[in-house]
Amino acid sequence: MQIFGMKTIKVVCATASVLVLGACGQPEPVSSESLAWVNHYYIQNPVSTLNASAGGWLFRGARDQNGELTIGFVVPGPLNADPEKRNAVMETICPAKTESIWQVLPSRNKMVIKVWTQDRKFKDIMVC
Repeated sequence: MQIFGMKTIKVVCATASVLVLGACGQPEPVSSESLAWVNHYYIQNPVSTLNASAGGWLFRGARDQNGELTIGFVVPGPLNADPEKRNAVMETICPAKTESIWQVLPSRNKMVIKVWTQDRKFKDIMVC
């Protein structure tokens, strides 16, 4: 006894292939647990330990941007123009690899830190 014809099976297989391939291109959303952990981490570890010229950085929260864990900061003034010095400052914002936050986040996650000035001008980005 045949329930489906050969044409029906081909249509179902073709449709399934399109759905599976379409899903592969879509980034997986960042889990709410990961966002909560990152928000908690930066609330507990404010970026105020940087040198005096950096001033206090305002943490703007962690968000899911197309499957990417993005963390925003507003800085009180311009960042150092020297790329090496600016990169050294930006690296201090990333949690150390020994921090428990890395054990909580899925292994595929990286943190993308975006820094803006108070006048809403983009300043820099760091991938942890």
